[in-house]
Amino acid sequence: MKTLNTELGVVKPRRSVALALMVFFALVATTCFAASVVSTIDGGGQRATSANYAMDSSVGGIGGISSAGSQVTRHGYPGQLGEVVSVSVTGTPSAVNEGSTSQLSGMATLDDTTAAMLTGSDVMWSIPSFPIAGIDASGVATASVVYANTNATFSGSYLGTTGNGSLLVLDTNPDNYGNYAGDVLPDWWQVQYFGMPPNPNAAPTNDVTGTGQNNLFKYTAGLDPTNTASVFKLRIENVAGQPDQKKLTFLPWASGRTYTPEFTTDLVASAYATLTGIGGPTTNDTEVSLTDLNATEAAKFYRIRITYP
Repeated sequence: MKTLNTELGVVKPRRSVALALMVFFALVATTCFAASVVSTIDGGGQRATSANYAMDSSVGGIGGISSAGSQVTRHGYPGQLGEVVSVSVTGTPSAVNEGSTSQLSGMATLDDTTAAMLTGSDVMWSIPSFPIAGIDASGVATASVVYANTNATFSGSYLGTTGNGSLLVLDTNPDNYGNYAGDVLPDWWQVQYFGMPPNPNAAPTNDVTGTGQNNLFKYTAGLDPTNTASVFKLRIENVAGQPDQKKLTFLPWASGRTYTPEFTTDLVASAYATLTGIGGPTTNDTEVSLTDLNATEAAKFYRIRITYP
């Protein structure tokens, strides 16, 4: 009986200890499960709050989830999974000088309406096109040399979702001459009317509209070289009751130009000289009229010299 009692006395405590251990392990498992879901009670989690935001950290101050108003942002937050539904990409700065750089980055919006901030190296950037010369692995975009202020577009993808962005590349020398076609016309003007180079129609001596006024003249006169109706005109008319006077009317007048009336009495043997003894001028919108008060020569030929710095 003593032996039996001794065995029973040994067996019962072992069962009690085993049961206690099972309860203990169950409690520990429950605690660990909760810790893996709610970051504020894990080993390194902590919460920071203010009147404007709340932030739960995953490990110390690294990663976590934060909210401010209606916006929720996650960065390296391990508490739940989400699917990317859209990606937006931007450049900082959004406007750069030609030859300079902009740091590209992005933001992924997830299916639970939270957002994950993306660094330049998180995104797979597409092969760039002009005026972006290249984008490196860290998302640094380098602007090309441009002929006028030019919008650049780029795209980047994250987990199979693509977003598009834009940069403005600034021409740091807008009055530059010769880069477009090695000529005397400013690049910005040629790009404005003839697009990006190469385009032989942009050459100074070309007249694509057949008006008799070439690109160099039209640039100087402030005309549209692609519009057949955009031409410079000069009319010479008699003045009623004044046989020794002639009225000169020209159009269009364009801002920034200087208009000098000139004359000659012999198209072959004499050079043009500045016309003096003028009445006027008077203007009507872009039409300008003046009067030669001494048109007494047997033959007199007129022209308007246009200068544009």
